[in-house]
Amino acid sequence: GEGNFIFIKPKTKAADIVKKMKEEKKILIKVYNGIGDMSDCLRVSTGDKEIMKIFLDALLEIDR
Repeated sequence: GEGNFIFIKPKTKAADIVKKMKEEKKILIKVYNGIGDMSDCLRVSTGDKEIMKIFLDALLEIDR
């Protein structure tokens, strides 16, 4: 099937990123576990280019 989301393997702990994104950036994403070697991932719904840029900028700031 098709989906409108991507999985991202962060440098740091996914749950921490989800919490900081919500609290600091007002961006809601989910933790997703159990994708084989990519457990502890971020599940991110895709959107318009402008929205994805806001998300990516926030992720790069938080996931250090």
